[in-house]
Amino acid sequence: MQRVTVEDVPSRSYRGLEAFMFVPVVLGGLFALGASLLFVFGFSGGSTAGAAGTGGATGAGGGVAALIGGVATMWLLALLFGLASAITVPLFLYFDARKVASQDLEWEPSQGLYALGGFFLSGLVVWHYLYKRHQYVVDWVGSEAWWYLALIGVGIGVLGVAGSVIGPGLMFVGFAGVPLFAIGLYKDATYVRLNSDWRPNPVNHFLGALFTGITVVFAIPYFGYYVYKRHTNVGLV
Repeated sequence: MQRVTVEDVPSRSYRGLEAFMFVPVVLGGLFALGASLLFVFGFSGGSTAGAAGTGGATGAGGGVAALIGGVATMWLLALLFGLASAITVPLFLYFDARKVASQDLEWEPSQGLYALGGFFLSGLVVWHYLYKRHQYVVDWVGSEAWWYLALIGVGIGVLGVAGSVIGPGLMFVGFAGVPLFAIGLYKDATYVRLNSDWRPNPVNHFLGALFTGITVVFAIPYFGYYVYKRHTNVGLV
């Protein structure tokens, strides 16, 4: 199977598609971090103040108001992101697919079909397109340290699970590590694919990290498998 590198197929649209894949995960992580901080400093502060009288009710009420405001903000950001995706993702898919199709590859993506799919099912189509693209066009990553970012993400997840024993609100801390885990594995798999005989598809590992990272319990063995394969092929340090 013939493969080329991103230097042979330069495309800003490709980087735009990557960004649209990352942004929802990052927003979710920020929301989880904000929720955990709210529970720690909002509701717990209100409970402490409750010992003094009406201050507890005021503090708890402020925590609820902050939570509602945070949820409303996230919904607004999600709406804006969805509208932006409906416009830009089909364009990115069209122009990048045209660029890839102009190469002498076994894969010739249909610009019109991907653009149409990107309008109605942007997330799924972007995942599929980038998965196929990585099979034929090898990306370049200059650093071999991206797996450390994934390690930090898993560590944050473990801390979240441990913290949930102390207070349920600390459980959200674990979700804040999911973006680091997913993006770290995506970038590191890109590096490994370029520099070894192992050919991990970055999108596979992005999705694997995303869905296992939510549970943490499955993230640990998944990351262990990835680290073992990485060590076998390119080492760790």
